[in-house]
Amino acid sequence: MDAIIRSSPNGQRQSVQSNWQKIKGKIGTGASYYASADDAVTMAKLVGDLGSFGAKAYIKSYGGKPHIILKGHPGLRRILTGTKYSIKNPKVVSMGLGKAGAVTAAKQGGMLTVFLLSAYRIFDFVLTDEETLSGLIGTLATDIVKVGVATGASIATATFVAGITTIAVGPILAVVFVGVISTYALDSLDQQYGLTDRVISGLDEMGDNASSFIEQKNRELTNAAAEVADSIIDYAIDSARSIAIEWVITQLDRYLSPYPRIR
Repeated sequence: MDAIIRSSPNGQRQSVQSNWQKIKGKIGTGASYYASADDAVTMAKLVGDLGSFGAKAYIKSYGGKPHIILKGHPGLRRILTGTKYSIKNPKVVSMGLGKAGAVTAAKQGGMLTVFLLSAYRIFDFVLTDEETLSGLIGTLATDIVKVGVATGASIATATFVAGITTIAVGPILAVVFVGVISTYALDSLDQQYGLTDRVISGLDEMGDNASSFIEQKNRELTNAAAEVADSIIDYAIDSARSIAIEWVITQLDRYLSPYPRIR
């Protein structure tokens, strides 16, 4: 965004909007796949530290607590220099090693993707004149659902892989692979069946119905108020008529009676 504004003469809105339209597709793709790319970098670091994709790791309990046991020569490793680590050890988690590390990477990646996509959608809403509030809410809603499904699939696959293989990078590899595939598949399904567009249309329809409902209630309240006012006026007229009739009768009785009243 800073680059877009700096490249626009005097920060003119029209120029900023034009530059945004040119690059927003790439930014959207980057926001969607950034977490998977970050996990791939973590996996590459882990492979580099362990020496190969085939490096082995398995779970064993010590003192009733599960630990990850690394096979190979610890002297050749730069980060995971030991042979035994708690599964929640910060080094293990940060390197994406084992199920705990892979699951943590998947969760953090999911949250990061939600933040990035939300920022992207808000920028697009601000810089695109034809965008509506329903469009913003609809795209955010489907984005969060898709990220949640992709993250859940990654975690489930990583847990499954951790239970069937001793390959150290297996769980984090599953997170990267399933994350990319599921994100692509969900985006393709969204575009093919217009899921986001349907959500936006539903929100627009709800908004129209809400407006119609409010207008109807306003009319009903206005009519009710008019009816109450008419009733009050009728009552006042009837009361005034009764008072006037009573006054006339009293005066007639007073002045025309053969037996005038004594004051």
